Amino acid sequence: MRWLNIKQLKQKRFVVIISVTILIITVLSSLNLYITYSNTKKTIELTIASQATSTAHAVLNNFNTSIYEEYLQNQDSITNRLNLEKELERAKSQTDAVYVYILKKDNQNQPILLADGFPRLDLTTLDDCCKFYKIPNKEFTEKTPFTSRVNDGDNETYIMSGVPINGSKGQVIGSLVVEIGVAKVKQITDEVLNNSWTFFLFSSCFVFFAFSIFIAFQIWYRKEVTSQVGEAEETYQGEFQSMLQTMRSIRHDFINHIQVIQGLLKIGREDRAFEYVNSLSKEVETMELPIKIKHPALYILLQTKWARAQNDKVDMHLLIDDHQFSKIKSIDLIKIFSNLIDNAFDATFSLPELDRFISVEATVTPTAYIFKVENIGPTISEDQLTKIFQVGFSTKTERNGIPRGDGLSIVKQVVNKYSGQISVQSQKNTTCFIVQIPVKS
Repeated sequence: MRWLNIKQLKQKRFVVIISVTILIITVLSSLNLYITYSNTKKTIELTIASQATSTAHAVLNNFNTSIYEEYLQNQDSITNRLNLEKELERAKSQTDAVYVYILKKDNQNQPILLADGFPRLDLTTLDDCCKFYKIPNKEFTEKTPFTSRVNDGDNETYIMSGVPINGSKGQVIGSLVVEIGVAKVKQITDEVLNNSWTFFLFSSCFVFFAFSIFIAFQIWYRKEVTSQVGEAEETYQGEFQSMLQTMRSIRHDFINHIQVIQGLLKIGREDRAFEYVNSLSKEVETMELPIKIKHPALYILLQTKWARAQNDKVDMHLLIDDHQFSKIKSIDLIKIFSNLIDNAFDATFSLPELDRFISVEATVTPTAYIFKVENIGPTISEDQLTKIFQVGFSTKTERNGIPRGDGLSIVKQVVNKYSGQISVQSQKNTTCFIVQIPVKS
């Protein structure tokens, strides 16, 4: 009864862990999409504001400032007002600007509208010259270029970019402002996001892929731990930590990819961002194990090692027979391959990326299972070959002060358990471990 209660408690704990994991992944995925959308929108707004500033400079270059100065000297003259409006309209027509006007601060330091580039031939009064119905933010200034959000009385939002107008004596006499509606920002943002749907699909597939591996590993882990204790639990914990380390490394690269895409969007290269997302979609396909494996535990192990190889730029070759390997316990099969493959990774990491190579084979004959793990790396000397299966002996240096060297001794114990044989060949920078487990038909 007590064992049953413990088992039920573990099952409840497992359900809680899975539920919390699903919640965290959902929240993080949603947050990632929201941040991406917000950053894209902000980047586009900044880009449009920068374009508006450039447009304002272009209008100012075509603008006859002397006409504006004449109006400032006599603002009661309707003729001067019409001439100013016509000149602003002419300068505006030389560019692609739509909404351009001149602002100047009054005695209360508030902006007043002096001209909007729309001449009125029936103008008989100047009463409307100072009505500026929009509410600019504090960024508005005459003396330096500025960019600001403004709101009108209908709660519509705009982006204003202005540049100072210098008089004939070099003094600042107003600000020439170009205005763009935020509706255009939203339209461009939506177009960019619609063209980037493959990126979001890649993000979703990546999260689903990571979560699927996590769930599959958890289910496999629980089944094996139920039938195995002690040494078995240590083996699976080690593999789980290895998988988490690989996923953390992949996540780090994924964040770098997002930053590259955001950078491309910031400089207005949506086409290059789209191409980059397409290349990522192809890259994520290489993370899937290229062969089918019937044995569930071996499949999960090799999927983890394959992901690690892809992430660490190791050329990994797999040759696995279409077989269940039912004559050997799953925990023992994992002990053999996990230790041999980890040793192969350690050896090949000492080489440049172009030279890293690991080969893993699991074949079946009528009388035996034959497992081979081969790698390119440092050659093991004849003297070391006689000691590598001893407990505690290792050709590798200590890591963080912790001795290493139990992996091959564990493999040797498993091989002896099944009355098998293990041999090693190491020459010309190539090392190959061969395990033979006899089976009865």
